[in-house]
Amino acid sequence: MGKIDLKEKTVVITGASGGIGGTAAVVFARRGAKLVLSGRNRDALGKVADQVRATGAEAHVVPADVTNWADMQSLVARAIEVTGGLHVMMLGAGFGLLGNIESVSLEMWHKQIDVNFWGVLHGFYAALPHFLKQGSGNFIVMNSLSGRIAMPLSAPYCASKFALWGFADSIRAELAKKNIGLLSVYPNFVKTSFQANTQSPDFKIPPDLAWKMRGQTPEHVAELIVRYCERRKGELVLTGVGLFGVKFMVLSYHLSEWFRRYIMMPITQKMMVRR
Repeated sequence: MGKIDLKEKTVVITGASGGIGGTAAVVFARRGAKLVLSGRNRDALGKVADQVRATGAEAHVVPADVTNWADMQSLVARAIEVTGGLHVMMLGAGFGLLGNIESVSLEMWHKQIDVNFWGVLHGFYAALPHFLKQGSGNFIVMNSLSGRIAMPLSAPYCASKFALWGFADSIRAELAKKNIGLLSVYPNFVKTSFQANTQSPDFKIPPDLAWKMRGQTPEHVAELIVRYCERRKGELVLTGVGLFGVKFMVLSYHLSEWFRRYIMMPITQKMMVRR
């Protein structure tokens, strides 16, 4: 698949009310793309839309819930109606859940999987028929390093993200034959409100956790995402730690288990405040 020129292309972003999604919207806009911004918070989406329009780009706000299949179908239909097309579907909605396994209820599990996994599939299947019909398209699936390296105290989150890893890698080659790209993004800590919005029955998560862990800026991450999308790459793993983990830790159960038990478990417990 060749590179794509984003000028005048329509980009739909779920989870666009802030963080990586909102920042990516502005970066896409600077490339000349037309943005359709979706999420549940209309006011927050409106602020991102203002930033997009400040670049001279076109922006439309379409509130929707990724867990609602009808909402995702309506989002895609609306995007095509107001912009005349659909070329990039960035599936970025998601949230974190942290806690001891005995404290995590089945209700919490369902909510985590509904948003992080089914929310992506709803957006994927809403856009897929259009991409197939026009003979091209590009998906961006926002994953996490926790979707490649299991972390302690994060079973529901890791499970939802590991599911996305398997889903994306399974279909990427199949989609490529149809000229449809799929980019999986695996961030480490990013300086957004993600940690502040993480839910936990056991801990209070410091809102500045990403800063304490020397996370990357959303601007840097968003620029890389857009660049990889333009080049129609299949995977973006962020940070040196992430690359090391993906390339080497998965080769050894003992190494990865040592990392979880003696590095990440103490760090996680030290950073959290018990309720």
